[in-house]
Amino acid sequence: MACTTDYVELRCRSAFSFLAGASLPEDLVERAAVLGYDALALADVRGVYGAPRFFQAARRAGLRALVGAEVPVAGAGNLWLLVEERAGYKNLCRLLTAGALGHAKGEGQVTWEEVEEHAAGLHCLAGGAEGPLAGTDAAPNLARLRAIFGPRLAVDVHRHGERAGERLARRLADLAAAHRVPVVATNDVRHAAP
Repeated sequence: MACTTDYVELRCRSAFSFLAGASLPEDLVERAAVLGYDALALADVRGVYGAPRFFQAARRAGLRALVGAEVPVAGAGNLWLLVEERAGYKNLCRLLTAGALGHAKGEGQVTWEEVEEHAAGLHCLAGGAEGPLAGTDAAPNLARLRAIFGPRLAVDVHRHGERAGERLARRLADLAAAHRVPVVATNDVRHAAP
């Protein structure tokens, strides 16, 4: 079935996100191609481990590959950072390295100051239950993200039919509207097939 919209999945994890994603990058790309997507983003947790395989598979399938990572910020939640250009990839790698230093494997996190220092060339998605806008500090966190990313910030919402998720999606959309931040729809993809 071909996709009839210009939708691009921006929130996608692969099996390289241990216990958070189930499909290999090649399988995710294959499914996106079957759905008629022109592009797909892969943002694994705390790393760009699947990026080489993802890029190769996307090239073979004729899809534009967007790479990023899910980056935990100390005391705030996770940001989805997507690379815009070469400098952004460099900054993302620096952030991931900073987050890994001094932390046990799988527990790395960065500070707000590190995010600010390495934000150039990166787009930020800040939605979801694990994001910085899900808790009581949502408004100050959004203000901080706007100051750091400016027009490269969006609040992503996804709806999977469960009540808590629906309430959160509505709350995030309302918060974004109140602060004039764009909202994008995502599906929080973790596997290529149901």
